[in-house]
Amino acid sequence: MSDVAYAAFATTVKNGIDGLNYEQQFGILQIVISAMNRKKVRNPLMSREESLRLFDKFTGSMKVPQDFDAKKEYLEYLDERYGL
Repeated sequence: MSDVAYAAFATTVKNGIDGLNYEQQFGILQIVISAMNRKKVRNPLMSREESLRLFDKFTGSMKVPQDFDAKKEYLEYLDERYGL
């Protein structure tokens, strides 16, 4: 559904929604949600290739020193935070 068609549909629904029963209103809601979901899939924020390129760039970029001791760091954090 194009943006123009969606806007026209939304205007029509807004003007006539009060005259519909709950079942009809529910049907319109399903149409709107379906259109929103399709639009979401069609227009991703970035392409798959761009996503994979960024993933490759940042994977493994966070390195810790060889002498890093996670248990010691965690215990020091608990001591600072809670005085344990």
